[in-house]
Amino acid sequence: MDSLTVGLILTLITIFVYTIVQKWWRHRRASKLADQLLDDVIKGKDAFRR
Repeated sequence: MDSLTVGLILTLITIFVYTIVQKWWRHRRASKLADQLLDDVIKGKDAFRR
């Protein structure tokens, strides 16, 4: 394998890992926002009942 092939393989692996990490990060951020929204809704329902 010459350096061009190694560079191409490393580039493809880097792009693949970047997309996986980006997807995981977005999912993590969305789940935190969903938890926060759920907490706000529960607080609103508790305040409405009283």
